[in-house]
Amino acid sequence: IWQTDSWTPPYVSPSDPIPTNEFKNVEKDLLNPGLTHMEQPRLAGIARKLGIPYAPCMLGFDRHGGRGTPLIRGIVVHDHNVGLIREASIEWESHVVEKERSERRKQVLRKWKRLVVGLLTKERLEREYGDR
Repeated sequence: IWQTDSWTPPYVSPSDPIPTNEFKNVEKDLLNPGLTHMEQPRLAGIARKLGIPYAPCMLGFDRHGGRGTPLIRGIVVHDHNVGLIREASIEWESHVVEKERSERRKQVLRKWKRLVVGLLTKERLEREYGDR
């Protein structure tokens, strides 16, 4: 077809808002140049905390029981924000790992305390009432 050019979506500059559909998401098949799809988990919360504009990304539809439900995974951001979000994601993951390690340590210490207090209580009761 020599008379027509294939349609390409217009370039989105960093100062432009992210174009979304009426459901406030972006279809991956219609992703504009200048935007990047990021599919790692929990990136929306990181982008929100950093104040970076983003939109959820719709990959397609899942068919369940004759109904099509949109399959939304990841977010769409401007190209210049990708590095910042990746770095923040790595830092956030390390923070979560450290927090989980700290919570696990507290839990172990609580269990040890409960065991020691129980043994001390048993020893005191045997000492006070053991020969009766």
